[in-house]
Amino acid sequence: MTTTARALAAPRRTALGRLVEDPPGFAAHLPGEPRLRRAADDFSDLFGLAEVDRLLTDRALRRPAFRVIRDGAQVPDASCLHGGLLYPDVADPRKISGLLAQGATLVFQGLQELNGPLAEFGRRLGHDLGRPVNVNAYVTPAGSQGFGDHYDTQDSFIVQIHGSKRWTLKDPALVQPLSHETGRPLPEDDGSGRTLTLESGDCLWLPRGWVHSARSTDTASVHLTISLYEWTGHWAWTRIAARAPGLPGRFPLSTDFFRDRAAAEKDMAALRTELMEWLATADDSALVDLVRAAGAPEFPSPVRHPAGQVLSPEPDEDTEYTVNAHAVLNAETRGDRLVLTLGARGLTLPAAMTPLLADLLTRDRFRPCDLPPAPGTTALLTRLLKEGVITRSHC
Repeated sequence: MTTTARALAAPRRTALGRLVEDPPGFAAHLPGEPRLRRAADDFSDLFGLAEVDRLLTDRALRRPAFRVIRDGAQVPDASCLHGGLLYPDVADPRKISGLLAQGATLVFQGLQELNGPLAEFGRRLGHDLGRPVNVNAYVTPAGSQGFGDHYDTQDSFIVQIHGSKRWTLKDPALVQPLSHETGRPLPEDDGSGRTLTLESGDCLWLPRGWVHSARSTDTASVHLTISLYEWTGHWAWTRIAARAPGLPGRFPLSTDFFRDRAAAEKDMAALRTELMEWLATADDSALVDLVRAAGAPEFPSPVRHPAGQVLSPEPDEDTEYTVNAHAVLNAETRGDRLVLTLGARGLTLPAAMTPLLADLLTRDRFRPCDLPPAPGTTALLTRLLKEGVITRSHC
């Protein structure tokens, strides 16, 4: 990869900068302990009470996009769903209003798929940190608690949107738990937990494994939990094991594996030997390609605007475009080709386009007439527009 190509995918860290004080340092070494940033930003552009009502009343919200939690457990479907609609799993705003009045917590799940501002913020934050993100929102009435002590298997940002919430943090029940390591018994409460109250605009970094619980104060609370996909060495190995051609271990285990320990140990010794030999000769570059191919589709691909592209007037030299630089997850030069990774999609361009594309991706907006003259500019813009790397500013 050339230096120029690498720069095409360099993160700007504008989203991360709204959450933490030192974005480059934070991204380089994700902290292993909670960190609180007071008055990090005004996050009202991302979510709020009006959006809560809109989701419930305007969208015919369906499972699993929401849950209602009371006393640490999900309420029965009959208590929060419509009974007579075409889809039986649609949220009933009247029932949910009653549950909120009784102290239940409303949870919106996967808001990066449902809410425009959070979708855009999630794409930018995922690009900043090199990991896809998931966004949930928790709406809790005054003086109420959704969940008791528990831990999560994903690192998260807790962003207080409305009201305030008192959090209790305790040492990890399990250090850096993996995704399947849920539900471990929690240590007995010795009263050593740290308590803090998040006010509107505060942001708490909560690493995975830390035991926590939260209760709203004398005001209702709305907060976002922005979780990072846990891409660990363990995750990479599971992808290698599932996808690598020629990976050993294809031989059948002994028919006495569960009855004869000696036979079982012989099988495991043979497997271990094969794996060690395979790993000793495995090509690191090929493994990188394999793991990237498994992970890239987890990132959202650039948003396309079919109506705006097809039905709008033909663009001209004065048409203004918005640049979605965060859409470019990776860029590599391979011979005379420039290969871009756009989430689940790829885009191959002539390598000669690299300088022009590098110039474009440093801009927020541009008009073709503002660009330096270069052969192939029109073709490049047409392709980038089709893929969603640039969009007409009015779309």
